[in-house]
Amino acid sequence: MSPNRRSSPLLPSLLTVGCLCLLCTRLPSSFLTAAPTGHGRSGRTAMRGFKEDFEAWRSSLTPEEREMVQTQAAGEFNKKFRKSDEFKKDLPEEKVKSFSKILGKFFDAEAADYKKEVEAKVPNYNRLLEKAGDKVLDFAMSSRIVEIDRDADRRYTFATR
Repeated sequence: MSPNRRSSPLLPSLLTVGCLCLLCTRLPSSFLTAAPTGHGRSGRTAMRGFKEDFEAWRSSLTPEEREMVQTQAAGEFNKKFRKSDEFKKDLPEEKVKSFSKILGKFFDAEAADYKKEVEAKVPNYNRLLEKAGDKVLDFAMSSRIVEIDRDADRRYTFATR
């Protein structure tokens, strides 16, 4: 590795998230959304808050920064572009920090929603005992003779084949 090369692990992840958000805003909403799962309104509220915050952050970018982010996202999987100096450019530190705050807020809200879903899905393992616990089962045997017509059973089996 040359000493001039600088590794920035934050930039590719930032670009990937930016691309995903751009895709989400450009594609029809029915393509990426499924039927509501009924996990509450907090997830939708968190997503709306993230969308508003992300739009505000994106509007704070200058046209040059937007163009840089767009070209870096488009050339993310191009080996030649990844080796170029244009790919190694970074956004200003304050904009990266503000974006990381937005992502942190979103992930915190998602973690809280996930914990609520997990708590809601915990089954009551004693439910069977509670439901059948008060019933008295009678296992007494009674003397009764039941005739079985084997010939009729054979005919039925033959007819159903």
